[in-house]
Amino acid sequence: MRIMITGGGTGGHTSPAVAIVEELRKRDPRLVVQWVGRKGGIEQKVAAQADIPFRSVPVEGWPRRRSIRRAWAMAKLALGVARAMLYIKSFRPQAIVGVGGFVCLPLCYAAQRLGVPTFLHEQNKRLGMANQLLAPRATRLLLSYPETLGRYPADKSRVVGNPVRAGFLHPPTQKNAREVLGLDPHIPVVLVTGGSQGAHALNAAMRDAIRSFAPKDAQFLWMTGVTDATAAREAAAQSTAHIEVFPFIQDMVTACAAADLMVCRAGASSSAEIAAMGKPSILIPYPHATDNHQEQNARAFEQAGAAIIMLDDECTGERFAQTIRDLLEDPGRLAAMAKASSSLARLGAAEAIVEEILTHVFE
Repeated sequence: MRIMITGGGTGGHTSPAVAIVEELRKRDPRLVVQWVGRKGGIEQKVAAQADIPFRSVPVEGWPRRRSIRRAWAMAKLALGVARAMLYIKSFRPQAIVGVGGFVCLPLCYAAQRLGVPTFLHEQNKRLGMANQLLAPRATRLLLSYPETLGRYPADKSRVVGNPVRAGFLHPPTQKNAREVLGLDPHIPVVLVTGGSQGAHALNAAMRDAIRSFAPKDAQFLWMTGVTDATAAREAAAQSTAHIEVFPFIQDMVTACAAADLMVCRAGASSSAEIAAMGKPSILIPYPHATDNHQEQNARAFEQAGAAIIMLDDECTGERFAQTIRDLLEDPGRLAAMAKASSSLARLGAAEAIVEEILTHVFE
């Protein structure tokens, strides 16, 4: 089978792409796949790590405000579509899979013009701009939430959930994860992460919050991003609690497995991974996300009883510390939140997406 996959810009788009390719490779060991995205984007790095050949197209995000940049973005899009058409004619894919982000526009648009089946996946509760533009001509629109917001043809949509990488479906036990990370098995563990680039507001609140924790209160795994790592280490050195600071955590599966509570942004992939592992969480939605989609994701968890939401402007060290402490001191509430989190998981999302692709390719 020959498949092209496209999308990126953030980990929220690339993680589902990797999960889909993992499942495709399980079904077809002779799978031939290419990833098309923006040169230098996160998708190029992820494709290399997943051993997926990468092709680049010139593309730029659509400016929300009217400006001369719109003309520049349109010109780059036109060039990207022309190059994508050449890639398609050379590779001859049986299907194109788009996982969102403006980088998926050139290849998916070109595929639709050339009559190649296109499968679009939407990770967020609110349909992204690229998917809204592409949905009318798509073969299938695959959704993560049944109440997805935005305009799309309902007859082409299927609710499948948000696929996560295989590791999150088969994590180590909490005991084994803590042994690997050198953590005390008897003290609660809190995983704090603002994503691969970090989150400055979250990190600033954490620097104040950790001062009030004693050694027996909690242990912290804190992924700060590169920019805030030095300041975080200085703050951690002044705390008596066990705090491990990481600019980036490579093995996020083990870190999640070790945690009793997660504190993070509400990106699509993070939300799906939290649900897959059944973790209670404090969610701080990124306030500048397109169409405020992170808050929409977080509200779904809040409504289910799986998370507490804290907005960026409410994120003070004092409130941070008190919210973490209140949850850790109430095991019953943590257990109820964990159960609610698990109820939001769709563990067969990657399988459902691949079934849709195979059904149409081989019908």
